Amino acid sequence: MPSFTVNVKWGKESFKNVDVNTDEEPMLFKAQLFALTGVQPDRQKVLCKGISLKDEEWNMPIKNGATLLLLGTKEEVPQEPVEKPKFIEDMNENEIATAFDTPAGLVNLGNTCYMNATLQCLRSVRELRDALKEYKEDLSGGASGLAGLASPQAITMSMKNLFDDMERRNDSITPALFLQRLHIAFPNFSQTGENGTYRQQDANECWSELLKMLQQKLPAQRLSPEQGVKHSSFIDQWFGGAFDVEMKCTEAEDEPASKSKENFLQLSCFISTEVKYMHSGLRLRLKEQLTKMSPSLGRDAVYSKT
Repeated sequence: MPSFTVNVKWGKESFKNVDVNTDEEPMLFKAQLFALTGVQPDRQKVLCKGISLKDEEWNMPIKNGATLLLLGTKEEVPQEPVEKPKFIEDMNENEIATAFDTPAGLVNLGNTCYMNATLQCLRSVRELRDALKEYKEDLSGGASGLAGLASPQAITMSMKNLFDDMERRNDSITPALFLQRLHIAFPNFSQTGENGTYRQQDANECWSELLKMLQQKLPAQRLSPEQGVKHSSFIDQWFGGAFDVEMKCTEAEDEPASKSKENFLQLSCFISTEVKYMHSGLRLRLKEQLTKMSPSLGRDAVYSKT
């Protein structure tokens, strides 16, 4: 029987006089090494004179007194968790929301999905949440009565309080106070139908109006001590951009093109039957034609605005 006694070196440890029976499969020898070192067989690499031992055959020269090199690390034994796992079937609505880190929902108060969607979209911007947390209500010289409830300060404070509630809770929240402030500031959103329910409204219009309110109350942030404040408001800083605009008269080639800058808070997407992708719709909206007075022709002419 081809049986040998070898030495095994594993890191800083050495194991003397380890029996090897080459009539058995190499996996049996690796099982012996597992008992000595704790290294799983599938994590072992056994070397002798630069040759790596296979799992199916003895492909290396073995003799008495040979030194085999074992490479591999043992895995730690899994510890029993301190807190017992809880399955989804055993969780209530709040526990499921916490486990999946889902944001708090907003109750639909009757065709107010446009407002809820706008608020959830705004709340997804971490920088805006942080700016609202730092916002303090200005109690000096503010408007009173309905004018005060419709002011940019009232809308900003109402959004701040609503976002604070959404951060503390994982269940659904009824945004009744914010809806009231929105209706006072923008009565067109409070229109009702024949059955007394609120009419459906446009989310983009709600978005634009809310940004204008926040634009008046949230100051721009200083991103670093060395960097000054380059924007007039937080909204311009994080939600806005600027176009490089070129105006060229299509009826007077010799008239020089005029260049300017235009600030924007949203991009418009031109929708037509030919538009299949958003980027192509945005690109179409970046070029348009308009009519205005031409100084070189002395009359109204068509200009290309890019």
